[in-house]
Amino acid sequence: MRIKEVTEEYILFDNSYKITYDHDPDCCEWNFADFNQLEPLALTTEFDEDLKFEAVKDGGFRFGNSDKMFFVPCYSLQNGYYSADVDIYYKEERVLNVEAEERG
Repeated sequence: MRIKEVTEEYILFDNSYKITYDHDPDCCEWNFADFNQLEPLALTTEFDEDLKFEAVKDGGFRFGNSDKMFFVPCYSLQNGYYSADVDIYYKEERVLNVEAEERG
């Protein structure tokens, strides 16, 4: 499968599977995965449907297959008081909970 479309909300594959994110805000924070930062090489890569996901300590996650993994940064816009977590979904199932990089 190949990536068909990348937006602020999701990564869509040509088989209709998506990678999305979600965050249930406490009040005044916006936590998100910045899919638009995906490196261009990912757009020409052939993926297996059995994607692997791993959290990255510095705020984000990697996805792909064992030989090719691609980074997606996650950010939290807030005042430092609220949670900075982001849930990552693949095929509408939660696959990760990552800590986003806080940006005030």
